[in-house]
Amino acid sequence: MNNLFGGSPPAVILKIAIASVCVGLLLAITGMDPLMVWEDAFSTIGEVWGYALDWFVWAGKYLVMGAIIVVPIWIAVRLFDILFGGSKPS
Repeated sequence: MNNLFGGSPPAVILKIAIASVCVGLLLAITGMDPLMVWEDAFSTIGEVWGYALDWFVWAGKYLVMGAIIVVPIWIAVRLFDILFGGSKPS
């Protein structure tokens, strides 16, 4: 029976139940319901893809804003270290 389930059946069932609750919560947070997922799977995949792209756009905006400050400072520190720091033994 362990070979069929991939482990102890009660442990596998518990893991599946926990994963199902987590996925259900994620779907509820994004405003989806089980009927929508079941009836229109391709639309759901498109919506999830859209949410992911929206998140990347949101994160990308803040990445660029931070990089405008961080990258020049990093370059200046590296140049200062190369010009004036020399090599230090570890």
